[in-house]
Amino acid sequence: MRVERFTEKDWQRARDIRLRALADAPDAFARTFAEEASFEEIHWRERLSSGSATFVAVDDHADVGLATGAAHRGSPEVAGLLGMWVAPDRRRNGIATELIQTVVDWARTNGFAEIALHVADKNRSAIRLYGQMGFVPTGNTSALPPPREHITEHELSRALM
Repeated sequence: MRVERFTEKDWQRARDIRLRALADAPDAFARTFAEEASFEEIHWRERLSSGSATFVAVDDHADVGLATGAAHRGSPEVAGLLGMWVAPDRRRNGIATELIQTVVDWARTNGFAEIALHVADKNRSAIRLYGQMGFVPTGNTSALPPPREHITEHELSRALM
């Protein structure tokens, strides 16, 4: 298994794996499959060239995991870990750990002092993994957009300096 950084030219691969993630775990992401399936090529290209960094885990020539690092809304010192997903048949094999560490390393290299993420309260395995990797609850919570406002997300963060 290896982790690669997507570039703008990889927009179709990025779209395909993101849509797989949204189809597999619709309650883990703010946007819906239908919403993102309607995005034009230009959106996907801009997403990959916007100053964020999207990483893909590749195993046996297949894209099996995804994670993005980006500036966190609201604070220039905080990076966000976004869109974390691993294919169901590849979970519990260290892929998530590699993707998370890659985004953490990207954030540290780019001068961020902290990295934060949001995780659904029912996603116990992800919460446990993030805890093992040094993320702690901040106490901040939010709801997903309608019609999934019944799902609560918890913010976790980790100091990088």
